[in-house]
Amino acid sequence: MGEPAMARSFSATCGPDGLLQHLADLRSAVPSPSGGVVFVSGQLAQRASGVAELVRSAWRGVPACVVPAAGVLSERGEIEGDTGASGVLWSGGQVTPFALPERAEEPSRLLREALARAVGQRSATAILFARPGAFAPERLEALTLSAPNACLFGAGTASGSAIGVTSQGELIEGPATGLAITGFAPPLVDASPAARLLSGFHRIDEASGGVVLRAGGRPALDLLSAATATLGEPPSAQQLILAALADPPLDLPAALPGAPGADRGGPRGDAAEAEALDSVRYVLRPVRGIDPSRRGLLLGDEARPGARLAFAVRDAAIGRAGLEGIARQVSRSALGSAPRFALYLTCAGRGQGLYGTPDVEARILRQRFADLPIAGMHSSFEIAPWARGQARLALYTGVLALFRAPS
Repeated sequence: MGEPAMARSFSATCGPDGLLQHLADLRSAVPSPSGGVVFVSGQLAQRASGVAELVRSAWRGVPACVVPAAGVLSERGEIEGDTGASGVLWSGGQVTPFALPERAEEPSRLLREALARAVGQRSATAILFARPGAFAPERLEALTLSAPNACLFGAGTASGSAIGVTSQGELIEGPATGLAITGFAPPLVDASPAARLLSGFHRIDEASGGVVLRAGGRPALDLLSAATATLGEPPSAQQLILAALADPPLDLPAALPGAPGADRGGPRGDAAEAEALDSVRYVLRPVRGIDPSRRGLLLGDEARPGARLAFAVRDAAIGRAGLEGIARQVSRSALGSAPRFALYLTCAGRGQGLYGTPDVEARILRQRFADLPIAGMHSSFEIAPWARGQARLALYTGVLALFRAPS
């Protein structure tokens, strides 16, 4: 007989009865489980509280989190536009659900306190699932300071709140709900956006009320027009134009020579220029509007003076290559350890709508990790790892986390 499974995943198009059977099968397959996550879409996502009751019954005594998603996935494939579920149950480590109270007067402080209680000063992993509209990007900056030893990542739910199930059977939920995991080696986490940069990065010179007025010495609207000039008039629906924001300082000039829309020149060759541009870590934001009178762009409060701004377009080839790259890097980094399972959180703006065919990202993960248990979701936004142990809210991004046995 083979060794008992340390983790097991599932995904299926199913209703409550079918889901209960899958949950029971996982519980039978994994000895002494310590935690789990269940992602649900369609009608199951609309009945997340009922799903939490099923999880509490089938996984009695096992802390878990139920997450409403736009779609679900596993190493077997992706379920989009239908009622379905995916999940993973594992043994090893200590798992503590936590939640931000509803109608909190000081949500950032309370979330920091909840996370600090769950992880203390220990090295830990925090997986956070936030309800759309209830979690501002700036909260992440403060949150990472409260738990400096925690590896933080996560995603936005499809609509309602995620629900935590404690080991005592209590159901907890709030605008931000998650799992704190200790006693496991920190997961290997990486992320990649599905976007192609159209320009070099420019320092934001002037911004007011979320409107960027000037960057790189030019009106922001002029920079956007120059960046999109090669896309046709007007850009197609598939060519969704986005702002790319990078932190200062950035080891690039205001406009990278050789980048589209920048003056070519200098001794650097095309390959070196492309590599330098690709090495910049950035997050994507929608262009929410324009201010023709001031030649400005409404990008939000994160677009502050000193930050760096470029423009990008959603791109299927870049999305595919980016996921292949982070999967390869995570796999290499895991050499010599014992991988247990993985979570993959990908934007609902990717999937079949981007690639034109189903299961593209699930196939990439299966080709790289074979039968490793994987569960994940199509999300409204992503919480991706950032520099110096921080995390950032991201869009059109895939976040891959590989969990390994304790070292």
